[in-house]
Amino acid sequence: MRIHLPCLGRSLPRAGVAVAALVLSLLSPASAGADTSPAPPGASAGAHHISAPPAPTEYLGGSRMVSPSVVCASAHMQTIGWQQASCAGVGSVATVGLPGQGLRMEALSLSVVGSSFCATAYLELRGWDTDWTCAGDYGALVVGSTGQGLRLEAVGFGVQTGRICGNAYVQDVGWQGWYCGDNGETNFAGTTGQGKRIEALSFFVA
Repeated sequence: MRIHLPCLGRSLPRAGVAVAALVLSLLSPASAGADTSPAPPGASAGAHHISAPPAPTEYLGGSRMVSPSVVCASAHMQTIGWQQASCAGVGSVATVGLPGQGLRMEALSLSVVGSSFCATAYLELRGWDTDWTCAGDYGALVVGSTGQGLRLEAVGFGVQTGRICGNAYVQDVGWQGWYCGDNGETNFAGTTGQGKRIEALSFFVA
C-alpha cells in the first residue's frame, strides 16, 4: 500500500552526516556509528498490502526538496535498550537490531538528512499507531514503545522527496526483501496479525 505524504517547503541549511548522527544520538544513549555495507544493486520499489492509518495531510517541518543523502537509525531491543545508531549515506545501508538472536525490537528511532519524513508502527496488543510521526530535514522521530515489553511487528515509512527503502528481519521469516517509496509514497516492512517480532531493520536512501 502506498500513501502520499504532504508537500513541504521550509528550507534548512545542510550539515551532513555528523548532524544527522548527532540528532539521532540525542534519542539514544549510544553515539552514532556508520554502516558501510553496499546498498543492493537494482533494489526495486515494492509494497506490502498492510492496512494502516492514512498519512498525515499536514505537519510542521521542513525540506530542502532534494533527495535525501543520509539515513540514521537506532533500535530499542529487548533486554538491551537503545543500541548504537547506524548511519548510511547514498550507496550504503544502515542496519539496526539483532537478526537471528530471538530478541524483539521494541522501538525505532529514525533521522534523515535531505528530506522531511514520516513513520508509523504496528505494536503487539495495540496494532497501528493512530497517527503517523513526522519530522523535518535533520529531525528525528521515534515509533514503538520502550519499557513496556511490546514487540514491534511492522513499520511504515516514507520521505517527502527522493527515495527510502526498508527491509525487516522477521521472526521465523528472516529478511523480507527491500520495499521502497519515492517522493512521498509510503511503504511497509514487517507483518501484522501474525504475532511475529521484528528483530532487525535496514534502510537506505537514494
